[in-house]
Amino acid sequence: MLGLAFAILISVGIPIMAFLYACKKRRLIPFLLGMVAFVVSQVMLRIPLLDFLDRNSTDYIFFSLSHPFLFATFLGLTAGLFEETARFVAMRFFMKQREWQSGFLFGIGHGSIEALIFVGIPVLKYAFTATFNPFGAPFFIGGVERFFAIILHIGLSIIVLQAVVQRKIVYILVAILTHTVVNAIVGILPLYISADDAVVVIEVVLAVVALAVFSYTIWIKRKGIFE
Repeated sequence: MLGLAFAILISVGIPIMAFLYACKKRRLIPFLLGMVAFVVSQVMLRIPLLDFLDRNSTDYIFFSLSHPFLFATFLGLTAGLFEETARFVAMRFFMKQREWQSGFLFGIGHGSIEALIFVGIPVLKYAFTATFNPFGAPFFIGGVERFFAIILHIGLSIIVLQAVVQRKIVYILVAILTHTVVNAIVGILPLYISADDAVVVIEVVLAVVALAVFSYTIWIKRKGIFE
């Protein structure tokens, strides 16, 4: 039950608290734009496109089976390209508030809707429909993963905002590369180590990268990049 409660706290509680915080700080638009960027880039574009290829392209299926390392890298790259491009478009053309806090809330919005769709709603459905399961480890791991994913999305959003403010495409490329590496690792590690070990290593890598990227955004905030 503790694992289930933790997963709900992260994947449902954080989105609700972030929404209320955005309203209080009068930064609701950046928060909502972050959510829209994820929904458009992943739910409406990337995932349907990959599903279409999986159903209709024998070359795509052959590539996924014969070159699993490259396929995992490809999936990571598409995630990075779609999401970071969506962030840039949303910030460049629709977000007028471009200070650090707006980037922060954009990232929470982006990460929160992802957490809600892929973990929060399924976990809530399980909580209300399934029989009691005393083993909460999968839920706890899911909550940990979503927590650090939100931290990563905050960091990547601020890096992309830096690209918009300073008009330097290199920061978009950094965000795409970082996103690609993290997502690719999820598919690559299980090819070489056991599933249980892969879960632990993936979570550690995600945590380290997320904290490193977020620490960088704190540094640029102190440098006064957005002032």
